Formats: sequence, structure tokens, C-alpha cells
Amino acid sequence: MDIFIIVIDILVIMMYLILIAVISPFMMRLLKKRNKDVFVQLIPIVSLILISSIVISIGYGGFKETLFFQLTSILSFLLLVALLFLTLWMKKVRPENYAKWLTKLSSLPIIKK
Repeated sequence: MDIFIIVIDILVIMMYLILIAVISPFMMRLLKKRNKDVFVQLIPIVSLILISSIVISIGYGGFKETLFFQLTSILSFLLLVALLFLTLWMKKVRPENYAKWLTKLSSLPIIKK
């Protein structure tokens, strides 16, 4: 493989990661102002990661070209399905456990109040 192609691939991956790192906190703050909980805040972020990784991999020439975007697409799809299913299931079937999870998550030092 040509060194130029490897450098371009690394730059695209780095710019993609920086873009997600810049957009994610902004989206979470916006949804937090609308009184959405942490799980609901994560749904648009994971959706953005899924859609953007699919678009970039199609732009690169399909899923055969870049392993990073193929893995990102698969993992974000699985995470999105699990997040949607668990959020819906926990909110409707077990709302008391959902409230406990939210209080435990809000006590973590990583998540700012």
C-alpha cells in the first residue's frame, strides 16, 4: 500500500474522531437543556456516529476499503439498537429501575450536572 494513502486514511480518521468529540458535548448540552436524561441524550449521538461512518465508508468506495469505518458502523449500529431497546424497555416496564440507573449515573464524576 502506498504511504500517501495510509497518511490520508489516518488524517481522515483523526478528523472524524475530532469532529465527533466536538459535536457530542454540544448535542448533549442542548438535549440536557430540554430536560432529557442521559440515555435519551446518547441516542442522537450514536445515530450521528452511525450515519456519518456509513457515509464516509461509502465515499471511500464501500466497506471493503477502510476497516475502521466498517467496525465503527457495526459497533454503533449494535449500540444504537441496544440503547433504543433498553431505554424503551426500562422506561415502560421498569420505571423504578430506570430512575435508579439515572441517579447512579448522575453521581458519577464523569457526568457533569
